Amino acid sequence: MASSSSSSSLLEPAFQFSNNFSPTPKPHLLHTNFSPKPLTVCTAAINPPPPPPEQIPTEVALEAATATTDRRKIVRVAWEKLVRWSRSLRLKAKTDVLERTNKVVVLGGGSFGTAMASHVAGRKAQMEVNMLVRDPQICQSINEKHFNGTYFPDHKLPDNIIATTDAKTAFMGADYCLHAVPVQ
Repeated sequence: MASSSSSSSLLEPAFQFSNNFSPTPKPHLLHTNFSPKPLTVCTAAINPPPPPPEQIPTEVALEAATATTDRRKIVRVAWEKLVRWSRSLRLKAKTDVLERTNKVVVLGGGSFGTAMASHVAGRKAQMEVNMLVRDPQICQSINEKHFNGTYFPDHKLPDNIIATTDAKTAFMGADYCLHAVPVQ
């Protein structure tokens, strides 16, 4: 029975609440016998020993400085060679983008789209420039008369501009696409 009473007192809560909910401490938990232990302080953390003096011979230090300077010079010379090589390669392989372009699509048949299409088509006569427009009347005017009657009635468009309202035919085989549709 004694063991059951001691185990039941261990399982009871440390505080008992009365009707006004003020905690009443149990006496067996208030008095404990803790003996304070003295703190040990590591003196190495407070006063660390001085580091040993580095004793590098003067010849070794001079040799290391010379090696660093030599490495820097080698890297600089290699970098200059690389820059010269890349410049010469760029000059040899320089080709104009228009030489490789066969078809350009301009999205939009307004004033900006018409101006871009006219400018690109004027740069290379063999290039096909398609304008994707919404209005069938503008499309017909550009294809038959080479004028955009709504936005540029006085400006004749180059003959290599073709207007269409079908996106599939406009994008078929295109190298570049220029966006000239107002987004608001």
